Amino acid sequence: MPAFRELGSGEIQHVVDYLRVLQGAGVVSPVGNPQRGKDIFFGKAECSTCHTVAGQAVFVGSDLSTYARGLTAAEIRRAITDPAPSAGRARTAVATTRDRQTLIGAVRNEDNFSIQLQGADGTFHFLLKSDLDKLEYRRLPAMPTNYGQKLSPQELDDLVGYLQSIKIGTVPDPGEE
Repeated sequence: MPAFRELGSGEIQHVVDYLRVLQGAGVVSPVGNPQRGKDIFFGKAECSTCHTVAGQAVFVGSDLSTYARGLTAAEIRRAITDPAPSAGRARTAVATTRDRQTLIGAVRNEDNFSIQLQGADGTFHFLLKSDLDKLEYRRLPAMPTNYGQKLSPQELDDLVGYLQSIKIGTVPDPGEE
Protein backbone atom coordinates (compact mmCIF):
# COMPACT_ATOMS: atom_id res chain seq x y z
CA MET A 1 0.00 0.00 0.00
CA PRO A 2 1.45 3.43 -0.90
CA ALA A 3 2.07 6.03 1.77
CA PHE A 4 -0.88 8.41 2.07
CA ARG A 5 1.37 11.44 1.61
CA GLU A 6 1.92 10.30 -1.97
CA LEU A 7 -1.79 10.51 -2.71
CA GLY A 8 -3.41 13.82 -3.58
CA SER A 9 -6.44 15.06 -1.66
CA GLY A 10 -8.76 13.91 -4.46
CA GLU A 11 -7.32 10.38 -4.39
CA ILE A 12 -7.57 10.25 -0.60
CA GLN A 13 -11.23 11.29 -0.84
CA HIS A 14 -11.84 8.46 -3.34
CA VAL A 15 -10.30 5.96 -0.88
CA VAL A 16 -12.47 7.32 1.94
CA ASP A 17 -15.57 7.16 -0.26
CA TYR A 18 -14.74 3.55 -1.17
CA LEU A 19 -14.27 2.61 2.49
CA ARG A 20 -17.63 4.19 3.30
CA VAL A 21 -19.27 2.11 0.57
CA LEU A 22 -17.72 -1.01 2.12
CA GLN A 23 -19.12 0.05 5.51
CA GLY A 24 -22.56 0.49 3.98
CA ALA A 25 -22.54 4.28 4.33
CA GLY A 26 -22.22 4.91 0.61
CA VAL A 27 -21.15 8.08 -1.12
CA VAL A 28 -23.31 11.10 -0.41
CA SER A 29 -24.43 13.10 -3.42
CA PRO A 30 -25.11 16.73 -2.61
CA VAL A 31 -28.72 17.87 -2.61
CA GLY A 32 -29.64 21.19 -4.15
CA ASN A 33 -27.23 23.44 -5.99
CA PRO A 34 -23.96 23.86 -4.04
CA GLN A 35 -23.00 27.09 -5.83
CA ARG A 36 -26.33 28.72 -4.98
CA GLY A 37 -25.94 27.32 -1.46
CA LYS A 38 -22.55 29.03 -1.17
CA ASP A 39 -24.18 32.32 -2.16
CA ILE A 40 -26.88 31.76 0.48
CA PHE A 41 -24.25 30.86 3.14
CA PHE A 42 -22.33 34.10 2.55
CA GLY A 43 -25.44 36.15 1.73
CA LYS A 44 -29.09 35.75 2.69
CA ALA A 45 -28.64 33.20 5.50
CA GLU A 46 -25.71 35.18 6.95
CA CYS A 47 -24.04 31.97 8.16
CA SER A 48 -20.63 33.55 7.56
CA THR A 49 -21.31 36.19 10.22
CA CYS A 50 -20.58 33.46 12.79
CA HIS A 51 -19.14 30.44 10.99
CA THR A 52 -15.85 29.87 9.21
CA VAL A 53 -15.46 27.76 6.07
CA ALA A 54 -11.94 26.96 4.91
CA GLY A 55 -10.51 29.84 6.94
CA GLN A 56 -12.93 32.40 5.49
CA ALA A 57 -15.20 34.67 7.58
CA VAL A 58 -15.24 34.96 11.37
CA PHE A 59 -14.79 32.28 13.98
CA VAL A 60 -17.44 33.02 16.61
CA GLY A 61 -19.30 29.83 15.69
CA SER A 62 -17.76 26.54 14.72
CA ASP A 63 -15.71 25.94 11.57
CA LEU A 64 -18.02 24.18 9.11
CA SER A 65 -15.31 23.08 6.66
CA THR A 66 -15.83 19.41 7.54
CA TYR A 67 -19.17 19.66 9.32
CA ALA A 68 -21.17 17.55 6.86
CA ARG A 69 -18.76 14.59 7.04
CA GLY A 70 -20.78 11.53 8.00
CA LEU A 71 -24.13 13.35 8.19
CA THR A 72 -27.15 12.82 5.97
CA ALA A 73 -28.87 15.70 4.20
CA ALA A 74 -31.79 15.35 6.63
CA GLU A 75 -29.46 15.64 9.65
CA ILE A 76 -27.81 18.76 8.24
CA ARG A 77 -31.17 20.34 7.42
CA ARG A 78 -32.43 19.56 10.95
CA ALA A 79 -29.34 21.18 12.49
CA ILE A 80 -30.07 24.33 10.45
CA THR A 81 -33.82 24.54 11.03
CA ASP A 82 -33.96 23.16 14.59
CA PRO A 83 -30.61 23.88 16.25
CA ALA A 84 -29.85 22.31 19.60
CA PRO A 85 -29.83 24.64 22.60
CA SER A 86 -26.51 25.94 23.87
CA ALA A 87 -25.15 23.62 26.51
CA GLY A 88 -21.86 22.64 28.03
CA ARG A 89 -18.93 24.45 26.48
CA ALA A 90 -21.00 26.13 23.75
CA ARG A 91 -22.74 28.71 25.92
CA THR A 92 -23.90 32.23 25.29
CA ALA A 93 -23.90 34.77 28.11
CA VAL A 94 -25.21 38.25 28.76
CA ALA A 95 -22.94 40.27 31.05
CA THR A 96 -24.08 43.58 32.53
CA THR A 97 -21.30 45.70 33.97
CA ARG A 98 -21.71 47.96 37.00
CA ASP A 99 -21.81 50.97 34.63
CA ARG A 100 -24.81 49.32 32.83
CA GLN A 101 -22.96 48.25 29.68
CA THR A 102 -24.43 45.01 28.29
CA LEU A 103 -22.21 42.55 26.46
CA ILE A 104 -23.52 39.44 24.73
CA GLY A 105 -21.28 36.72 23.40
CA ALA A 106 -20.04 33.17 23.30
CA VAL A 107 -18.28 32.11 26.48
CA ARG A 108 -14.71 31.33 25.44
CA ASN A 109 -13.15 30.91 28.87
CA GLU A 110 -14.35 31.22 32.41
CA ASP A 111 -13.00 30.68 35.90
CA ASN A 112 -14.09 31.73 39.39
CA PHE A 113 -12.88 35.30 38.89
CA SER A 114 -13.25 36.17 35.20
CA ILE A 115 -15.13 35.43 32.02
CA GLN A 116 -14.10 35.94 28.41
CA LEU A 117 -16.84 36.56 25.88
CA GLN A 118 -16.56 36.75 22.12
CA GLY A 119 -19.15 39.02 20.51
CA ALA A 120 -20.86 38.37 17.18
CA ASP A 121 -18.36 40.73 15.50
CA GLY A 122 -15.45 38.60 16.76
CA THR A 123 -14.39 41.07 19.47
CA PHE A 124 -13.16 39.53 22.73
CA HIS A 125 -14.29 40.97 26.06
CA PHE A 126 -12.22 40.04 29.11
CA LEU A 127 -14.30 40.76 32.21
CA LEU A 128 -13.67 40.42 35.93
CA LYS A 129 -16.73 38.96 37.60
CA SER A 130 -16.29 41.43 40.46
CA ASP A 131 -16.94 44.24 37.91
CA LEU A 132 -20.24 42.71 36.79
CA ASP A 133 -23.64 43.61 38.11
CA LYS A 134 -25.27 40.60 36.44
CA LEU A 135 -24.22 37.52 34.47
CA GLU A 136 -26.86 35.37 32.77
CA TYR A 137 -26.42 32.29 30.62
CA ARG A 138 -28.73 31.79 27.68
CA ARG A 139 -30.53 28.52 27.26
CA LEU A 140 -31.53 29.45 23.72
CA PRO A 141 -29.48 28.19 20.81
CA ALA A 142 -26.68 30.53 19.79
CA MET A 143 -27.75 29.92 16.20
CA PRO A 144 -30.89 31.60 14.81
CA THR A 145 -33.97 29.40 14.96
CA ASN A 146 -35.91 30.93 12.04
CA TYR A 147 -34.11 29.45 9.03
CA GLY A 148 -37.17 27.28 8.30
CA GLN A 149 -39.12 30.50 7.71
CA LYS A 150 -36.30 32.71 6.38
CA LEU A 151 -35.24 30.27 3.64
CA SER A 152 -37.40 28.47 1.12
CA PRO A 153 -37.22 24.65 0.90
CA GLN A 154 -35.09 25.00 -2.26
CA GLU A 155 -32.73 27.46 -0.56
CA LEU A 156 -32.36 25.04 2.37
CA ASP A 157 -31.54 22.24 -0.10
CA ASP A 158 -28.97 24.48 -1.76
CA LEU A 159 -27.41 25.40 1.60
CA VAL A 160 -27.25 21.73 2.62
CA GLY A 161 -25.73 20.94 -0.79
CA TYR A 162 -23.04 23.58 -0.22
CA LEU A 163 -22.13 22.15 3.18
CA GLN A 164 -22.00 18.65 1.68
CA SER A 165 -19.91 19.85 -1.27
CA ILE A 166 -17.25 21.26 1.04
CA LYS A 167 -16.92 17.77 2.45
CA ILE A 168 -16.66 16.12 -0.95
CA GLY A 169 -14.66 18.91 -2.57
CA THR A 170 -16.99 19.93 -5.41
CA VAL A 171 -17.12 23.67 -4.69
CA PRO A 172 -13.97 25.84 -4.55
CA ASP A 173 -13.03 27.49 -1.28
CA PRO A 174 -14.60 30.92 -0.68
CA GLY A 175 -12.65 33.68 -2.34
CA GLU A 176 -11.45 31.48 -5.20
CA GLU A 177 -12.91 32.20 -8.58
